[in-house]
Amino acid sequence: MVDENYGWTIEMQIKAAQAGLKTTEIPVDYRKRIGVSKVSGTVKGVFGAGYKILWTIYKYW
Repeated sequence: MVDENYGWTIEMQIKAAQAGLKTTEIPVDYRKRIGVSKVSGTVKGVFGAGYKILWTIYKYW
């Protein structure tokens, strides 16, 4: 993956789709978070991550 932060997951999904790979979702259990998220805990984090993800989609799709 080229992206090193928020866009890498969508980059991986786009590249897999372009390669014709089959994907599936697997449910996982999470423990309650300790502390505050750097992304969803702030407006700046939400918009920053959202922008990065949308930019990655634009760049690869």
